[in-house]
Amino acid sequence: MKEYQDEMLNVEKMLILNYKKLGLNDDEVILLLLTYTLYQTGNTFINPSDLALFSNFTVTKIDVLYTNLIAKGWIQTHIDEKGIVQTDLSLMHQKLNELYVNEWQQRQKKEEKKEETEKNVFTLFENFFGRPLSPLEYDIINGWLDKKYTYEEIQLAVNLCAQSANHSIRYIDTILFEEHKKKQLSETEYQNQLQETIELSKIDWLNK
Repeated sequence: MKEYQDEMLNVEKMLILNYKKLGLNDDEVILLLLTYTLYQTGNTFINPSDLALFSNFTVTKIDVLYTNLIAKGWIQTHIDEKGIVQTDLSLMHQKLNELYVNEWQQRQKKEEKKEETEKNVFTLFENFFGRPLSPLEYDIINGWLDKKYTYEEIQLAVNLCAQSANHSIRYIDTILFEEHKKKQLSETEYQNQLQETIELSKIDWLNK
């Protein structure tokens, strides 16, 4: 919750990093940031003349930008119980709150998916080897996950390994590397590199 509160307080950061996603242009976000800054100083009604003092925008330009921000639902004005006109930024806070909650939920889903993938991968190998994993095997598997290998890629490597006589995690590591490289290269490039590797392996480097 503290992370949520801290980020919500940083309105400037959220606007600067997300204004394009939020449908604002450069001039609009500058004016919105300036309005927010002046509001934070205790000025509860921000008029075009105030904004013109702190920017290169003309009052006419500010009127146009303000109209846009009102139409897009970022700023509004209201009259308080004393009959005084006030600038109201609650819509801005609402939009930023919705953005943060949405992004937070997406991060949570990614984290949950990552944890589920890790659990599935470790279970896959324990079933494949028929025993608990060693610390070294855990390190190797975590290395694959850090490299963003998918569960499907790892499962394919295990299936290919199962078809051979070599059932070691090092062999699976080699299969993963080669299969991943195949994805990065065209088939022709891969075959050429593979042939070069084979030819190099035939050289007697000790007697060369």
